[in-house]
Amino acid sequence: MDVQTERWWTGLRAVSLVNIVLLALTAAWAPLESDRAWWQLVLCTVYVFVCAFRSFWPRVDLERVVLRDEPLSSIALGRSSATIAELAFTAQCAIWVWELGGRAELGWAQTLAWTFVPLIAAAQTACWTAVVTLDHRWHAAEELLWGLFMALLAAVFGASVMRVSGVDLGLVGLGLVATAAGAYVMLVLDVPMYFKRYAEEREKGAPTLAIADGIRDAMTRREPTGSWDVWKHEVAWMTPYFSAGVWLSLGMVWF
Repeated sequence: MDVQTERWWTGLRAVSLVNIVLLALTAAWAPLESDRAWWQLVLCTVYVFVCAFRSFWPRVDLERVVLRDEPLSSIALGRSSATIAELAFTAQCAIWVWELGGRAELGWAQTLAWTFVPLIAAAQTACWTAVVTLDHRWHAAEELLWGLFMALLAAVFGASVMRVSGVDLGLVGLGLVATAAGAYVMLVLDVPMYFKRYAEEREKGAPTLAIADGIRDAMTRREPTGSWDVWKHEVAWMTPYFSAGVWLSLGMVWF
């Protein structure tokens, strides 16, 4: 394993352990005075532990790249756990926006919150199709749906800025910046990137797989490497995903 890769992986695991401690403190001290708050804690727990699992056994799904050639590095296992975690996170966002819509007196935001989980369920379907078929265009479709989700969140936060105060205002402002940036990255950078990767794969003659073949491939094939030349391209998304993403999940419990 290259030194840079080992340092990054060590940091990722350390952050995951800190996040588990933060989860325990949140469970002990957060004001869990409603059913919605308890659901936030349950959903956050799922997200925290799955992110920790994926930090200890990182992988790149479509390329079948793994850091550790072990059964827990299975692409199918990692994608399954990620699907559960991302739906849990989305449900947290839906609860948060529903609560925020009530505080800010934005009825349309509460209605919009009900669309979040179906929207990201469609994104997960696109992601699975990409992972199974090895077709990057489906990842572009996934990012398009996630970008739409981020844009909708940004719209809610933007409309709420003048209607809340105190801690709520700070959280809404932070959420507005984060979701607007996320929408930009996904729609402007990621979608074209995946189409470019698709074109490059076709030029190299890389095959796509039928569904049944792709499922078997995702369950059995792993390409282990500790090369920094490979992993440095994943650092930009994995690092904030497994750190700041978890902190946002924890923050929604407190909200």
